[in-house]
Amino acid sequence: MHAAPAVPPVDTDTDAYVGGRAAPAGAAQRTQQADAVPDGPADQSAQLREEAGDRDGAEALAQEAADLGDTDALRQLAVTRELAGDRDGAEALIQQAADLGDTDALHQLAVTRELAGDRDGAEALARKTIVYGDAIALCRLAVMRDSAGDRASAETLARRAADHGDTDALRQLAMMREEAGDRDGAEALSQQAADHGDADALSQLALMRESAGNRANATSLAREVADYGGASVEYEHTAWASMLRTRWPHGMDPDGTPTAPWQPIMGIPYGPTPSAASSP
Repeated sequence: MHAAPAVPPVDTDTDAYVGGRAAPAGAAQRTQQADAVPDGPADQSAQLREEAGDRDGAEALAQEAADLGDTDALRQLAVTRELAGDRDGAEALIQQAADLGDTDALHQLAVTRELAGDRDGAEALARKTIVYGDAIALCRLAVMRDSAGDRASAETLARRAADHGDTDALRQLAMMREEAGDRDGAEALSQQAADHGDADALSQLALMRESAGNRANATSLAREVADYGGASVEYEHTAWASMLRTRWPHGMDPDGTPTAPWQPIMGIPYGPTPSAASSP
């Protein structure tokens, strides 16, 4: 009868033993690799720890890098945990990154949830970015939903973003509606953007209709832009300015009629008057 071969004891003092159990195969080697490059990219070292099963070590490395202004490791760990099904862990890491000023991480996670079909989760994350003064995630979701055919939800999100100072979604949706042939919808969205202080959406719409040959409607929209105080500085040296010059080369009167060309007033002498010339 042969004796069973001796089983070597597990060395619980090494990184190969994680959380009271043996780490996955190859874990010790990956952990040693992480330790061997302490001055290398923090995201790579943290990722090696994560793959080795050392979640606490991975988070510690990512947090150290974040404290020095580099949140890439936190973002990459969040992606890894999201893909592994650990949604709460991913969100906690993303929240840490956002607290340090990296709201792009929240945007990306919101888009990831939207693509996965978790619309409520995506919206919840997008709303979180508002706390940081950033409504870009809401704009992204609005455009995604409009592209997917959910126009009502897209408009709701776009208006919510506009209420927090970001009219990009309203402007983008207006252009998408115009290209799809929904002229009334495009105009309504552009006017909503203008009501929030962004008349550029109406300017864009006017230019699109001018290009399509609808001069009368383009003129009407251009007057609306004037009523809202004009387009932004970026538009003053573009096709928009060219379009205005062809219609109102001398400007526009308050009632919307073209200003007449300037004419010098005749009869005003340009030299001294006779009385002034004869005075001592």
